[in-house]
Amino acid sequence: MENAELTNNEEICEVVKEVREMRDKLSAEFGHDRSRLYAHYQEIEKELRKSGKYKFADPPDQKSETSESSSNAAAD
Repeated sequence: MENAELTNNEEICEVVKEVREMRDKLSAEFGHDRSRLYAHYQEIEKELRKSGKYKFADPPDQKSETSESSSNAAAD
């Protein structure tokens, strides 16, 4: 049993190492600038939403643009 756990932990460590390497490489592409990296992720999200291939859930505190505009119109 211990050998199986060790193998599993080694595999997890390799996956974590690979993810960290990919994350560091992507960060380096954007000069380790969080704002630029965040903008990159937002652009990818926009493209994925447009594709219609994926479903997205907005956080509960975000209102859709249509509900905001109708709320503003009612307030006038």
